Amino acid sequence: MIKLSTKERREQFLFLVAVFLLTTAVLCFGIFYDFGPSRQISKQELASRLKQNTEYEELVKEVMPAIDTTYKQIVHFDPKVQAVFLQADITTSIDAIRSHYDRRASDQRYKTFLHAAQFYNRLFFDKVELKQNYNDIDTYNRNLEDCIMTRRQLQQSLISR
Repeated sequence: MIKLSTKERREQFLFLVAVFLLTTAVLCFGIFYDFGPSRQISKQELASRLKQNTEYEELVKEVMPAIDTTYKQIVHFDPKVQAVFLQADITTSIDAIRSHYDRRASDQRYKTFLHAAQFYNRLFFDKVELKQNYNDIDTYNRNLEDCIMTRRQLQQSLISR
């Protein structure tokens, strides 16, 4: 360890105190300085935000029954029934839900309507496609049974010859 003179120790101590005070001043300035009106919200902005929130909540209360009805229509929809008006009703309901997003696409809260519409659209078309797949499976099973019966008949006819 190097032994320093009293004068050198005093200079290093004053340098350390100066660095400490400078660091403290910079940190305090950064933390406590008000950087302008960006942090302040005026009463008008606050009032407009509160008004937008109440408008959104009222719209959700209005749209919620339509969303529930659309879901019930999709759940109770039977693709076997050849009723085009039922499909048109469901797609119209889904488009009505999506239209609430289109009104205010810039507001992130309204994306919930878009996501609900996309979800119900997928649910509806998946249900239709699933029913078609079940019909295809039933058709293939009937064809398989017919093939098995035909094979047995051919085997019996070959054995009897």
